[in-house]
Amino acid sequence: MNRNLRVFAVLLFSVITSAAQAVANYTFSYTWSQGDIITGSFIGNAVGNVINDLTNISFALDGVAVAGPIYSAGDDAGLVPAVASFDGKQNQLVFFNNDFTSYFLSVDAGNVYGPPGTNLFGVHVKGVGDACDNYTGNASPGFTCTGFIGSTTRWTVSAVPEPSSALLIFAGLGLFVWCRRNTGS
Repeated sequence: MNRNLRVFAVLLFSVITSAAQAVANYTFSYTWSQGDIITGSFIGNAVGNVINDLTNISFALDGVAVAGPIYSAGDDAGLVPAVASFDGKQNQLVFFNNDFTSYFLSVDAGNVYGPPGTNLFGVHVKGVGDACDNYTGNASPGFTCTGFIGSTTRWTVSAVPEPSSALLIFAGLGLFVWCRRNTGS
């Protein structure tokens, strides 16, 4: 086996693992200060800390799933696309059902619900209830958001490996190992 085939195997492995990581399924959860928990999933495209192009969204509050198609936006007006982030600090997302009777939002709500930089996590699920937390603890008058996030990490989002992606990664790794053994290096 020559050096060119070994280089090809390394490049193929790199391309396969990059392709497997580009678009993925993600699960997320957030625990409110009073104990309510939202869980859900979406498909997105990770670039650094942010996840763009969110589709196939689902969410549930305290185990009660919101039915029907779930839509997304990056703000209350639906003017920008939704963006999630691994650390939650760059979240600009609103997930909602078709009649907006149930929604989950995680946005920088400055000038709407508090001073600029007020990161807000809010939810309302018809028949279950609602909850609201923000980083400052000081929501605007007329809007009750008693929970205080502070430095507590309550947001998690993680990629769910798909079987086909794992197979591609292991196939590339296997080809790399085979080439190493056959070149005697």
